[in-house]
Amino acid sequence: MAENKASFIDPEDLRPIFKFIGKNWLLMLLFPVIAYIGANLYTHRLPDIFAAKAEILLRSQETYDYQSQIYSNVGYYTLLADVTNQQRVISSYDIISSTLKKLDYQISYYTVGRVKTAPVDHFRNLQIHLERNDPSLYNIPISIRVLNLDEYAVSFEMAGKQITRSYRFGDRIEENEYTFTINKTDLVNEATIAGLKERDFQIKIHRHDWLVNKYKRAMNIENVEYTSILNIQVEDEVPDRAKKFLDTLSTVYIDYTQKTRVDVNENTQKYIDKQLDELEWIMDSLEYMLQDFRDRNRILDLNKEQNSYFKSFIELDGDKRKLELRLESMNAMEEFIRQGFGEAVLPPSFYMFEEDQLLQQQVNQLFQLKVERTEKLNTYRPENFNIVTLDSLINVVKLSIYKYTTDTRVAVLSKISDVNGQIGRLELKLKEIPKSMRDVLGIDRKLKVNESLYIFLLEKKANTVIARAAILPEASLVEEARVIGVVGPNKERTIYLAVGVGLGLAVLIGFVRLVFFEHIENIREIKQMTRLPVIGGVPNYTEIMSDPIAILSAPRSNVSEAFRAIRTNLQYLLQEEGPKVLLVTSLHPGEGKTFTSTNLASVIAKAGKKVMLLDFDMHKPKVHKTFGLENVAGVSTILIGKTDLASCTIQTQIENLEVITAGPVPPNASELVLNKKVDELLDDLKNTHDFIVVDTPPLMLISDSLVLMNKVDTGIFVMNTEKATKQGIRYLEDVLGQNNLTHVSVLLNNIKQKKWKYYYGKYAYRYGYGYGYGYGYGYGYGYGYGGEDGNGNGGYGSDESSEHKRRKKR
Repeated sequence: MAENKASFIDPEDLRPIFKFIGKNWLLMLLFPVIAYIGANLYTHRLPDIFAAKAEILLRSQETYDYQSQIYSNVGYYTLLADVTNQQRVISSYDIISSTLKKLDYQISYYTVGRVKTAPVDHFRNLQIHLERNDPSLYNIPISIRVLNLDEYAVSFEMAGKQITRSYRFGDRIEENEYTFTINKTDLVNEATIAGLKERDFQIKIHRHDWLVNKYKRAMNIENVEYTSILNIQVEDEVPDRAKKFLDTLSTVYIDYTQKTRVDVNENTQKYIDKQLDELEWIMDSLEYMLQDFRDRNRILDLNKEQNSYFKSFIELDGDKRKLELRLESMNAMEEFIRQGFGEAVLPPSFYMFEEDQLLQQQVNQLFQLKVERTEKLNTYRPENFNIVTLDSLINVVKLSIYKYTTDTRVAVLSKISDVNGQIGRLELKLKEIPKSMRDVLGIDRKLKVNESLYIFLLEKKANTVIARAAILPEASLVEEARVIGVVGPNKERTIYLAVGVGLGLAVLIGFVRLVFFEHIENIREIKQMTRLPVIGGVPNYTEIMSDPIAILSAPRSNVSEAFRAIRTNLQYLLQEEGPKVLLVTSLHPGEGKTFTSTNLASVIAKAGKKVMLLDFDMHKPKVHKTFGLENVAGVSTILIGKTDLASCTIQTQIENLEVITAGPVPPNASELVLNKKVDELLDDLKNTHDFIVVDTPPLMLISDSLVLMNKVDTGIFVMNTEKATKQGIRYLEDVLGQNNLTHVSVLLNNIKQKKWKYYYGKYAYRYGYGYGYGYGYGYGYGYGYGGEDGNGNGGYGSDESSEHKRRKKR
């Protein structure tokens, strides 16, 4: 069980993670550090955001119950339908706009430091009175510098130009861009002028709409659970400014709740006064007519029966007059419901409909919907779904009221008709009275009807006046505005976020490098990516330009050991007897194929084998430069028949190693590779040499190596860690598959030292190489093929690792 748990995570699975971290650790360290420093500088420059808080209680119970009846009698319906509506009212454009108009917030004040510009409530040293400004100056920083006790300078940027002007304190300045006056306070004197001259003052002028939207965004209104208390909080860069705004906002809102009720009351009073004025004029006229008629006709008093008829007649006429007033109120009602969606005016007076509760409820609902629509238009456009829904509800309520008033009108007209019938019957009975008496009765009847109506209106006006005196706001301030401290910005979160973003960016860059620019760096990686045999790897050789043949210049180096290992691995690949032809090429130029071919030929020669190195890169030959030879004749001249094999063969400084250079670069190098003499050349060399190493051009540039691949025993593709990629491996496999080439192996060149240590240590541990140099790689006994003595002479046999010998002695 323990073994299963231990093998659950294979260390090989973690290697890509370790590699990713190893390749990108600098980015993953540098980016978060840079982000941390940048975030600290950024947050240091950010001004602190303060919050002020106030609480308002809705539906204040500070009036007596009888007043509610008075309010309903004069046509008032509460606007505080629900808490949500009031939250919208408080945050509406109109309320905030009215608040800001009471405050002098058009100018923001700042003190400029070396790193940070800090907002302040006002300047203690300067007083600025702005009368007018050009719209292009809105939200533009305007700098003010004190020059001396009498003068100051104003500078700002406008239309891409920096403008600086000097003025005197106290002068009214009138320019095209502005009109203002700046006065100095008593704090500007000889003792403080030196310090003030070093300070920079800055202001910004704001548009009213911009300020409204700013505070609308900065305000948060919450309902305290299970109460009608609203918790209002506003944020600002200056704490005193936030507190003053909330104080003023609370006052404006409370006044607003009272103002609506006062407006309804005054609207009712105006309507009653208008009716009273008309009645007074009518009554005066009737009294004069009655007295004049009595004086001219000497009218006697009526008998008891006639007086009874006359009183009934007056009562019926009064009822008819009230019904006619009801019709007038209905006309006003229909005018109210015919108004457009955007007209949230007050409803008409309802003192004529006290008993009609259903109509009162419907009109109140219509008015509430219109008020809500007006408030929501401060946030939404008319085509918004919320507005369209409200419009639909308003239309439904309007239709309901219109139908109700139509039915009521029919009923009222029917009553008027009945009253007219009764009046007609009484008139027949009153015809028995003499005509002069009837005329007096008619005038007197009209006078008494108007007197009755006048008394009714006076009672309503008295009620309205009493209600006006008792009107109190429907909201009250529970908790005055107070500053609750700094609420933002969250600088720690900003810094953590910046560090996280920096780390994420570093990981993203590392991932992009891994996907698109990742190079193969060691033998293990290349073995995981391809099925082609990997013959070995060569570590980075820094002296390649000065001493390209590492076998000679550094016989005990890791590079030389690597080539000896490759030589051994070749003997496993080429187990058949007889001379062998090795082709060395690469995908790209500069991968080290010539370096590999020369050193591989050298190390095989040092093992006592007769080796011929052919430079078949007739496009850009380099073998002759490696050995310091002239390139007058060689492969190109042999293939065209200009020289023979013997005259072109050159013995190198390494025993058993001969070289045939590429010769002069021909104009048709690729065609020469197809020459039949290539086979003859290789056959002749096989008769005299054990190994023939052919250096060819890069595959991706020239196809010579593919042509020659069919003539050799094995091909070695050199891949450099600077250029070797997964895509390159795929390309190589595709090319080999298309040409049915299987006798190919891969060699990884230029393995960096830290990677080489891992590779070669693992490799030596597996095969136990020891070369008799007084040191060894790996532990225990190892067997090496083609080992060399201390002088670099080749030899076969087994050799005990010197490291193991030292361990045995201990």
